[in-house]
Amino acid sequence: MQQQQRFIVALVASAAVLILWNVLFPPVKPPQLNANANNQSVAQSSPQPTSQATGQPTASTTPTPAQAGQSPAPTPAATTDNVPQRKVRIVTPLYEATFDTRGAVATSWIVKRARRSDGTWRELYSASSTKNNPRPLELILTPPTGIAPEQLFRPFQIVTGDATADSVLAGRNFKVSAPESGDATIDVPSGSRQIEFTVHDDATGLDATKRMTFFADRYVAEIELKLTRNNQPVPQAQLVIGPNIGDQGIDHFTFYSFAPEGVAVVAGQVRRINAVEVHSDRQGSGAINWILEGIGLKSVVNKPPDREPIEGPVRWAGVDDTYFGMFAAPSKPTSGLEYRTIPYEHKTNGKTEQRFLITGLVPVPTDGSKTEIYTGPKDHRLLAAASEDVKQLGGPQVDLGEAINFGFLGSMRRFLAVPILFAIDRLQRLTGSYGVAIILFTIFIYSLFFPLKWQSSRKMKKAQKYAPRMKELQEKLKGMKSTDPKMKELQMEQLRLMKEANPLGGCLPLLIQMPFLFALYSAITISIDFRQATFLWIPDLSGPEPYILNFIRILPLLFASSMIVLQLMTPAPSADPMQRKMMAIGMPMMMLYILWSAPAGLLIYWLVGNIVGFLQQFIINRMTRSEDDLPPPDGKGAKKKPPPKKLKPAEA
Repeated sequence: MQQQQRFIVALVASAAVLILWNVLFPPVKPPQLNANANNQSVAQSSPQPTSQATGQPTASTTPTPAQAGQSPAPTPAATTDNVPQRKVRIVTPLYEATFDTRGAVATSWIVKRARRSDGTWRELYSASSTKNNPRPLELILTPPTGIAPEQLFRPFQIVTGDATADSVLAGRNFKVSAPESGDATIDVPSGSRQIEFTVHDDATGLDATKRMTFFADRYVAEIELKLTRNNQPVPQAQLVIGPNIGDQGIDHFTFYSFAPEGVAVVAGQVRRINAVEVHSDRQGSGAINWILEGIGLKSVVNKPPDREPIEGPVRWAGVDDTYFGMFAAPSKPTSGLEYRTIPYEHKTNGKTEQRFLITGLVPVPTDGSKTEIYTGPKDHRLLAAASEDVKQLGGPQVDLGEAINFGFLGSMRRFLAVPILFAIDRLQRLTGSYGVAIILFTIFIYSLFFPLKWQSSRKMKKAQKYAPRMKELQEKLKGMKSTDPKMKELQMEQLRLMKEANPLGGCLPLLIQMPFLFALYSAITISIDFRQATFLWIPDLSGPEPYILNFIRILPLLFASSMIVLQLMTPAPSADPMQRKMMAIGMPMMMLYILWSAPAGLLIYWLVGNIVGFLQQFIINRMTRSEDDLPPPDGKGAKKKPPPKKLKPAEA
């Protein structure tokens, strides 16, 4: 009865701590912006249209921190733009990219296919696709409702921090080396193809050349930027990456499918830049910083909202989501990286939520040096190959695989995820299905750990059997004096029972299996092969199972049910049946809530593991039945022992 009360008190105390925590340390809320404030934020962090003689929009940007103290140059007289606006479409076997000569920016980047680990090709489609309605996998954002296109940064836009120069670079039409007039399509079936965008402005003396090279067999492209003003080189510029590079067909972001974020290697360290933190008006807006600030161990550091300068030399930087990204690697490390955000409202199933457009401004050289651009899947094999491509093309030594977010215990998960992928890939080649491959892999892993599970169950059963005697010894020791001659005898018996039935000895072998669960989740997110891999009624093993009847998911319910059965079958240190039942129900219900939107492949692994564990536990229970028949080491059992080892029960 006391154990039940303690368990209930523990649950109530845990709930009270959670409620009190949310009251004392509420989650970070981004500043609420009204329509006017939102427009001001856009004005501070995005290009703004200005009137010219031709009526075409141009753009200006907020100066970078290094140039904030400089006086802006006087605005020159408007220059008539006689260059026609054109669309240039680049078609390779891997992707299709569309560029607008106004600003020489990318307006579309569709990834078409990727090479599997076995060398074959697979077509790639958007997450919003269905079996009968495949949609192209677009990585570049369409401006949300309420935000004008001219208010946004665009991919490969050039920013110098000088409002006058940036107006020309964003608003003027570049000449392009495409062969025909009007809109053009350039096919790159093999080898490589180079196109050049140029612009000259008499009023500012600005000359810009943006030469880009596209390759048929790789996701890496090259950009060479040459920028002069009055025949004097512009010392540094920023190349725009974003906003929100990733699968534009994702309608709802979750813990398992995160929203676009910034990622960069700065001063040798991987930095991940969350859009909410960029939008905040203070540095370090996470929960830990709020706690440190609340107890006075850290002072509040304010910053301009929607801007996040990143100090230190940049090896490479970009924007990505769970499976895709765009990264720029300058020829040499350069300082001046910055991220910007724009808040907007997004409606999903009639519900409005606040989202953010995150854009990276990557410092690049302006002397014609090459900057390598990777735009494509965040598959660990493809990223490793792209890193080698960058090196072979004369770029810096980079590891683009660091773009993959392995999360908690990242080094361990990365170490295990690669061999797990190798094993599942080989099984998939034999079976032709990633779902079957996961099932076979699960059976193999649980069979490998069967001796540990058997040892764990033996320890747990002993702990459960010896629990009454241990409690009896504890009660007797409490009422004894240190001079009592029987104390030493009872303490020796207590030590012997603890050694034979240490519950930690039963838990530790089971903990060894947990890294494989984490690593499998990482494996699902670092391999493009899992994405949209079908199995039975499941259209995508890398995503959550679709709803049935608009509110039911079969896999999570089967998983929770199997976990309840397995919990009831598995021996527990506590002999209290009520406490065991509460734990057997409470833990699966909590896991059901956590894994409701988990990738289907992960749930298949855990569900099959529970089924295999059920069969293993059934075998273990039969194997250890003879041990269950032995009487527990109580006073009666102790009297039957040989005289040299006889332990008499202490009198109460």
